[in-house]
Amino acid sequence: MEIANPFTRNRRRERERYWVILSILALAILFGFLEGWFLELRADLPFLGNILLFGLINLNVILLLLLTFLVLRNVAKLIFERKRDILGNRLKTRLVIAFVGLTFIPTLPLFWLATHLMFSSLDSWFSHQVEQSLEQSVALGKDYLEQEGRNLVQDAGSVSGELAELEADGRSLSQSSDVHDEEQDRVDLETEPRGLTGDVLDSILLQYRLDAMLLFDRESSLLWQVKSNQLADTNVRDSVEPLIEKDLSSLQVRTLKLSGKQEGLAASVVFPPPDRPPRELAGRLVVIRLLPTPIKEKIATISSGYDDYLQLKLMNNPIRLSHFITFAIVTVLAIFAGIWFGFFLAKSITGPLHALLAATQRVAGGHLDVHLDSERPDEMGQLVTSFNKMVRDLREGREKLNQAYGALQLTNAELEEQRRYMEIVLGNIAAGVVSVDAGGRIMTINRSAEETLGLDATQDRGRLYSELLLPAQMDIVKTFVDAYRISRQTHLEQQVQIMMGSRPMVLLVKASVLLDEKGDYMGVVLVFDDLTDLERAQRMSAWREVARRIAHEIKNPITPIQLCAQRLRRKYLERLGSEGEILDECTRTIVQQVDQMKHLVNEFSRFARLPNAQLSPRDLGALVDDAMSLYRHTHSKISFVLERCPDLPLLQLDEGQIKQVIINLLENAIQALDDGGGTISIRLFHDPILRIARLECADTGHGLSPEDKLRMFEPYYSTREKGTGLGLAIVANIVADHHGFVRVRDNVPKGTVVVIELPA
Repeated sequence: MEIANPFTRNRRRERERYWVILSILALAILFGFLEGWFLELRADLPFLGNILLFGLINLNVILLLLLTFLVLRNVAKLIFERKRDILGNRLKTRLVIAFVGLTFIPTLPLFWLATHLMFSSLDSWFSHQVEQSLEQSVALGKDYLEQEGRNLVQDAGSVSGELAELEADGRSLSQSSDVHDEEQDRVDLETEPRGLTGDVLDSILLQYRLDAMLLFDRESSLLWQVKSNQLADTNVRDSVEPLIEKDLSSLQVRTLKLSGKQEGLAASVVFPPPDRPPRELAGRLVVIRLLPTPIKEKIATISSGYDDYLQLKLMNNPIRLSHFITFAIVTVLAIFAGIWFGFFLAKSITGPLHALLAATQRVAGGHLDVHLDSERPDEMGQLVTSFNKMVRDLREGREKLNQAYGALQLTNAELEEQRRYMEIVLGNIAAGVVSVDAGGRIMTINRSAEETLGLDATQDRGRLYSELLLPAQMDIVKTFVDAYRISRQTHLEQQVQIMMGSRPMVLLVKASVLLDEKGDYMGVVLVFDDLTDLERAQRMSAWREVARRIAHEIKNPITPIQLCAQRLRRKYLERLGSEGEILDECTRTIVQQVDQMKHLVNEFSRFARLPNAQLSPRDLGALVDDAMSLYRHTHSKISFVLERCPDLPLLQLDEGQIKQVIINLLENAIQALDDGGGTISIRLFHDPILRIARLECADTGHGLSPEDKLRMFEPYYSTREKGTGLGLAIVANIVADHHGFVRVRDNVPKGTVVVIELPA
C-alpha cells in the first residue's frame, strides 16, 4: 500500500485553484491597463469612455473584494487549523506571518508613496494656477481671433468702399463673371495681368492681405470671385454660404474650415457700403483671410488642451478612485502573493511532514508495507527516501525476526515440552526436590517438597531460602555447608530428624552442588526422601521381633516360678506359724510380680502378633461413644466431650481394633491430666472432597515436649515410670493397617491433640 502525499492526491484540484487565482490576477492587471488606455481615449469617446471607465472601476472593486475573500479564506483556514492543532499549523503560521510581514514592510510604504505622488500629481494638474493659465491662453486665442475678425471686417468695409469707387469710375464689376469662367475664377498674381479688373482685384488682395474675395447679388448668386494661390484648388463658395443667407444689412464674420487643414476668417459686408448712394446693383461682399498655420495650430492645441482639462477635471474623483483601487489591488496582490507563497511553502514543508507522520503512525501500528512517493530533489525528498529505506530495512528486519522468532518458538516449544515433562516428573516423584541458585534464591520446588517443607511454590519461588527455613532447618543446612567445606565433595548425603510443624519426620537429604563448565558455583540441588513411615515400620518390625522373643523367653521361666511360689505357700505357710508372715509376704510378692510379668508378656505378645484387620462398615461415632461411656462412671472428675459429625458416613473398620485405639487414646489422655481432673474431648470431622474422616482426641494435660513428639509412637517409649510404651505404638499399627495416618500436635491453650485420619 502506498500513502500518497496530500498534495499528490489533490493535485488536479490544487492546479485548478491556482489557475483560477492566476486568471483573477491577470484580469486585474489587464483591466488596469484597459482603464488607463480608455482614460487616454476619453476625448474621442467621452460618453462610452466614461461608461467603460466606471465599469472597469467596478470590476477592479469586484476583483479586489474577491482577492480579499481569498486572503481571508486562507487566514480563516489557518486559524481553523490552529484551533484543531493540525500538524504543521505553527510552522505554517510563522511562515505566513513572516512572508506577510516581508510583504507589508515594502508594500505599504510604496503604496502610500504611489498614492501620495498620484494625488499630488492630480492636485498639480487641477490646480488654480494651471486652470487660470489655460483659461487665459484660451481667452488670448479668442481675443486674437476677435481682433483679427474686427480687422477683417474693417478691411472688408474698406474693400467694399474702394470697389464702390471703382464702379463709380465706370469700371463694371458685374461683368467679371462673364469674362471669367470657373477655371478663370482665380487671379494668379505671379502671372501677367489679365486686364484692368484682374489687376485691380489682385492689388486689392495684396494690399489688404486677403486670400479671397467673393461678390454676391441680392439673390445670393455669385457675381465674381478672386482667390490667392493657396485657395486656388479650394471651393470656397460652399464654405461662405452661411454668410450670404443672412440679412444684407448686417455684418458677418466667422471662422471657416476649408479643405484640408486650411482655416481662415471670413467677413461679409454690404456692397456697396451703406454710406454710398444706393444703386440698383446691391449685394454682399465676402472676404477671406487665412490664419497663419503656427498660430492656428497653437490656438487649436490650446483649445483642445483646455477641453481635455475640463473633461479631466470632471473625472478627477473617478480617476483618483481608479488609481487608488489599482494601487490597492497591486498592494493586495503583493500581500496575497506573500500569503500564498507562505501557504505554498508551508504546505510544501508540512505536506511531506504530514505524510511522514501518517506513515510513521502506520509503521508504529505494525504496517511496514508503507511507501511514500518522492519526486522532490530537495532535502525533503531525501528525507522521504531515507524514510522509505528505513521502512524497507524494518520490513526486511521483521521478516528475518519472524523467521528467527519462528525458529525460537520451535525451540521454546521443545524447551517448554521438556520443562513440562520435567515438572510432571518432579511433581509425581515421591522425593522432594529443591534447587537454589548461587544467590541463595529458591528456583525450583516440586509438590512433594511443598508438602514436606510447608512451602508454596507460587509465592516462595525466587525468595531467599534463609527467609523461609526455620532455625532447626537452617542448622541442617549449616551442617551440609560445613561438610562441603571440609570434604569439597559435590554430592553429600545425610539422614536427619526434624519437626515439620507438629509432625516429626525422618528425612534422607541428598545435596548436589552445581558447577558450570568453568567450575564456577551455580547453586545446589536438594533431594530428600521421607523415611518416617519406613523407619517407623522397620522399627516396629524390629520391636515386634524383640517383643516376641522377650515374651517367649520370659513366659517360659515365670510359669514355674509362679507354681513354685504357690507350692511353697501351700506347703509351708501353715507350718511356720508366726514366721509364716514372711513367707506369705514373699510368696505374695512373687505371685503379684509374676502376674505383672504375665501382663507384660501378654502385651508383648499382643504387640508382636496383631491379627489382620477384619474390615466392615461401622459407625465411628457409636464406637467412640461406647468407649467413652466406660470411663464416664469411673472418672467423675474428668469431663468427657464427644462432638459428632452429622454427615459422617459408615467407615470400613475393624470394630475390635478401633475400640482398642480409642481406649489407648483415652488411657493416655487420662494419665496426662496432672490432678486427675480436666477435659477430654473427641471431635469427629468429615471432608467429602478429600474423602477422609478425622478423629481428634484432645486433653488439657501438661502436653508434650518436641523430643517426646518425635518418639511417642515408638515402642517401649513412655513418659510415665510404669508405662509400657506400647499403647500408642499399637495405635499407630492399627491405624496403619486401616490405611490411615496418625500425628500429634499441641492443644490450645494447653494439652495435646492426637489426630487420626481414616479413608471415608
